[in-house]
Amino acid sequence: MTSSDIYQKAVTLIEQSNSILITTHIRPDGDACGCVRALQETLTGLGKSVRLLFMSPLASWYQALFDEKPPILGNDIVPEQLNDHYQDIDLVILVDTDSRVQLSGFSDWLENCGRKVLVIDHHITGDRLGDVMIVDTTAAAAGEIVFDLLKFAGWPITERIAESIFIALSTDTGWFKFGNTDSRIFQTAAKLIDAGAKPNEIYGLLYQSFTPSRIYLMGRMLEHLQLHADGRIATQYILRRDFDKTGATGADTENLIDECQRIQTVQAAALFVELADGGFRCSLRSKGTVDVRKIAQKYGGGGHTLASGVNLQGPLENALQTVVNEIMTQLE
Repeated sequence: MTSSDIYQKAVTLIEQSNSILITTHIRPDGDACGCVRALQETLTGLGKSVRLLFMSPLASWYQALFDEKPPILGNDIVPEQLNDHYQDIDLVILVDTDSRVQLSGFSDWLENCGRKVLVIDHHITGDRLGDVMIVDTTAAAAGEIVFDLLKFAGWPITERIAESIFIALSTDTGWFKFGNTDSRIFQTAAKLIDAGAKPNEIYGLLYQSFTPSRIYLMGRMLEHLQLHADGRIATQYILRRDFDKTGATGADTENLIDECQRIQTVQAAALFVELADGGFRCSLRSKGTVDVRKIAQKYGGGGHTLASGVNLQGPLENALQTVVNEIMTQLE
């Protein structure tokens, strides 16, 4: 848990700011998007001028959370335009990350813009990018920290805010089935339901609103499933031509890696997604025997013990063998 004086510093920083920019890591997930919307709703309610910026396009089910389409760095704004677009900002809130590598095209501006920075994060590793750092590595999701901040400050938790934080909690715990699901999560979830969050509607948004393209993409991914080490390791990959064939986008790959973990023997899994530069985004998952964060960190990535990610150079065969060897080292 985080000490109350850190929360007070965060509250003071927010209260002294008039124009606030909220952003998060590349490939924003439910925790990131839920936290961004919860903070947007809260700070707007406090009379602040609030701006949003995302590092990557949102999946359609997360895009639906926002009344207006938030700008995407690289699509709507290029890094060279950041000074012009955000010259009136006096505070930047960075949520669900404290990593330069997760802020591609933004980190240089952030460190040289001269604005105050508030970091809200729950990851073990970080670059200490904030003037005020609320980091709680015991929290299963950054949404738990946002909830604690709002409760500490006595700021209202409306139905939309409760829904947003519930999305953050439920996605980072795999709908409350991952190993990071503890009593704290359920206690917080109960309070959010009391505040108006509707789990059935949220589940429908998150897991029953996929496009046909995503399902077709999952099919092609499963065709590439390989098992190694007597079925203890599962690898899958998605190539650029799979996106072209199905009409899916990068956002449609979220959580696809979880499919192969349904196999009883699998202890660790890796999904390789081909990038435009010929490299691969590798998502790593573990059922507990393997610490995938160590593997990701070794090659410049990061994350959690059971869920991490890293970018690797091609060709695919080399990247795949590298990861399989690293997992084998831990299994042995």
